[in-house]
Amino acid sequence: MAVVMNDSFQQLLHAATEPDFQPPDAAVLSAFGIIGSGSDSGGEVTQGRLETATVRRRPAPRGTAAYPRKRANRACQVCRARRTKCDNKKPSCSFCEKVGAKCITTPTDLSSFDPASLAILDRLEQLEQLIREKSTVSNSQLPPPPPAPAPVEEFTLSYGSPAPDLHFGPDFSTVTIETVLAWDVFRGRFNSQLDLKSLLRDVESPPSPNTSPVGETIPLINSLELGSCNRLLDSFLVRVHIANPILDIGLARGYMNHACIHGVGWDAQSCLVLLVCALGSIAEAFHDVHGHTSLMTRNSPSFTLARVFFEASQKRIGLLLRGSGVLEAQCFFYSGVYLMTIQQPMDAWKHFVQAAAISQGFDFPKKPFMAELLTDEDLRRERAAQESIYWTCFKSELEVRMELSLPGFGLQDLSYPSSFPSPPSDDLGQDSAHAWYYYLAEIALRRLANRILYNLFRNQDNGRFPRIIELVESTAAFEAQAADWMASLPPVFSLQTPEEEDDVLKFVLRGHLLDCYEWMYFPFMAETINFGRRGPILDEYTRKGLQMCADRIRKNEPGFQHRHHGAWLMLRTCTRSALILLAACHSQMVQDLMPEGWKEAVVSAMGMLQFWEDEVGDARDRLHILTVLMTELGWQ
Repeated sequence: MAVVMNDSFQQLLHAATEPDFQPPDAAVLSAFGIIGSGSDSGGEVTQGRLETATVRRRPAPRGTAAYPRKRANRACQVCRARRTKCDNKKPSCSFCEKVGAKCITTPTDLSSFDPASLAILDRLEQLEQLIREKSTVSNSQLPPPPPAPAPVEEFTLSYGSPAPDLHFGPDFSTVTIETVLAWDVFRGRFNSQLDLKSLLRDVESPPSPNTSPVGETIPLINSLELGSCNRLLDSFLVRVHIANPILDIGLARGYMNHACIHGVGWDAQSCLVLLVCALGSIAEAFHDVHGHTSLMTRNSPSFTLARVFFEASQKRIGLLLRGSGVLEAQCFFYSGVYLMTIQQPMDAWKHFVQAAAISQGFDFPKKPFMAELLTDEDLRRERAAQESIYWTCFKSELEVRMELSLPGFGLQDLSYPSSFPSPPSDDLGQDSAHAWYYYLAEIALRRLANRILYNLFRNQDNGRFPRIIELVESTAAFEAQAADWMASLPPVFSLQTPEEEDDVLKFVLRGHLLDCYEWMYFPFMAETINFGRRGPILDEYTRKGLQMCADRIRKNEPGFQHRHHGAWLMLRTCTRSALILLAACHSQMVQDLMPEGWKEAVVSAMGMLQFWEDEVGDARDRLHILTVLMTELGWQ
């Protein structure tokens, strides 16, 4: 405020002593930063003072006596308005000449003023000086202005999700296999732009539903045997549903009984029954004995039966596109789960997207938890079903999309809903409670993973991390949050037990936790391996990251041959870990940071890819790359 008053007094002083003063052109003043646009309040005040000064004329002198000359104002109008020294160069001062302004100088001799006018001028000068002194003192006592905000989103290390209104950011390929293949250490030897869509074509594409032999499928699905279907349902519940407990088991059994007694219809319930039977046919126990290759299993009778069920479901699923309920979303989701299980992630992603699109129409995110939900069991179950399918679709779609590096999505997609899904009832059985403990633990870990990814993306610049030191504090905070998550797990999911004792749920949780750690340390590994950035802190986090890569492969080894919804994602993450270890070994800059047993870990990952190579196209391609790199290191 003092600065504005000071400017105003200066303008009034010049106006009072210049009877012939004409204000300079407003455009010139605006160009020099003296007055602003209509939205600048300071500019409006100054401009108003100038306009007022032009209409106020100094009254005629009240005396004719001559007084000693006090001073002469020789500055031109533009320099006076800018309050800068004028060099009085003629016909135009240097500043006006430089900017092309009209230079007008109208000197005033104060010696003709009467004593009263001189007294007024003296008093105005004293007031002006006093204001200047106070303004200087006040400004010296103020804290320095805050630095200009960085042109990035605000980020906090809280346990909440990233802000939902983020700008579009770097694509999600920052932490994929293809990103590592593009690292400088490999000198462009490998094609990091391979078309995953062509690599992931099914080794045995199923015939179109329109061309399926009607005689084979129609009698089978129209005469479902209740005992066989219940066995498939039990297999589904124990091996598939437990990882994503989004079905009401009582309703599912009712749908199954109705289909077996009355025949399979063309509605959503029948579509769901067929998908449950398909998944129940191919679901595997975690510690099953497997053949020499995954393709041997694909040719088994159980897969032939599953294919018939799935084809029949796909004849009906198109009719569900107009639906907007939980059942329709579940059908699309389980179609995606089936396709992920047979290693078709691109097709699975399309179904996850459709399931997510349906769940976006649910109204529970906009409605608070109402009192009626405590008393009305049907309403409560409906809300719980909406919440669970919403979360599940979100999680599955995001995981697959990130690995496929699909374009057109931004960081706002990392933002989870604000609340956790609600269990379908308070009185859960032992198996249902076990599934829900896992489900909520996985969601909490996914929240942490998304915060880590967001922090990683916002600190990268064209694949590099130039402000790597600034990531030290956030990485330490994420480590603490991961430790808190582990401490919060119920005893049944404690990760302090040996990996060999894991069931499939603990196995998946370990894998997701290793994801978090590897993403935490990814920037440090990238900068050290590719550009030799060393230092005590950088070395510590790079060493931790390389150790996590070796641990990931070792801890995932019990599930290398297990076919399930996330098997393809496991192949990708373990292969990425192996590539990072080989990149570190080839860089010649971090030999002293390599973990013990790293070579055995890479060999183990190669064995994993060999098991799946006949069925999964990108597994075969990545196996070839690992073989070349290991051969260069003398491995035979």
